[in-house]
Amino acid sequence: MSEPTEIDPALVAAHSRVAETVFAATGTGGVGTPSAGAILPDSRYATVGTAVTVDPDTGQEIVHLRRRFVPPAERLATAGWERVADGDRADLLAARTVGDPSAFWQLCDANGAFDAAELEQPGLVVRVALPEGFPGVGDA
Repeated sequence: MSEPTEIDPALVAAHSRVAETVFAATGTGGVGTPSAGAILPDSRYATVGTAVTVDPDTGQEIVHLRRRFVPPAERLATAGWERVADGDRADLLAARTVGDPSAFWQLCDANGAFDAAELEQPGLVVRVALPEGFPGVGDA
């Protein structure tokens, strides 16, 4: 077995969906001034806003997304229920129930799942809810 190769954290970050969102919001390399409308309105990060951190070594300003707080599941309006089939992934569930595979995070929020893999258990009945702010709260 060969020794593990060293992984460049910048390369990993550049390929993550969160990094893509940050780069889109802040300009090239995640540094600079956020551009208006760079984050899609249906993104889970659409309303979090940005903050600026100053690198203590270089003095360079780094613009980043603020922390997203997950709403309590009971504040979300239930849209339905879906049984997980063999081979289902969270993105497939989201495509089937919400109409958008990238909205798997809505299923995670509705079911209190930290990791989307928690929803991928065959036979599990998953709650499908609307994003926070839609009417019907309290029916969970």
